[in-house]
Amino acid sequence: MRAYVRLFCVSLGCFLFLNGSAPSQTSVPAVCKDMKTQREMNECLASAYGDADRDLYALYASVKAKLDPGAIEKLQVAERAWIRYRDSDCEAEAGLYEGGSIQPAVRSGCLERVTRARIAELHVIYDTGTR
Repeated sequence: MRAYVRLFCVSLGCFLFLNGSAPSQTSVPAVCKDMKTQREMNECLASAYGDADRDLYALYASVKAKLDPGAIEKLQVAERAWIRYRDSDCEAEAGLYEGGSIQPAVRSGCLERVTRARIAELHVIYDTGTR
């Protein structure tokens, strides 16, 4: 009996450790936390991604307005490469759920998360001039 209790405690400890320390790939924006159905979640995450994409576009336009032509060209090359990365990365993540009703939510959640990370990165680069 003691062996079973010990095994249970070790298993529970590993689960809690791994579950608490591993970052979630599919973090849900706070605005979508209260969605009850998969359809609501899919729509909310798609909307959250749309908001992030508009925020990125606005920041990108603002940054470009402050740059000389050579720097704009380099930024455009970087953005095209980043968009290919973002789309490929999120398709790979969503592909894990191919055919499932959660797949659109995973795709939109990834696009929103990666786009928000890019916004933060652009702020660091262009607001301070360093990475």
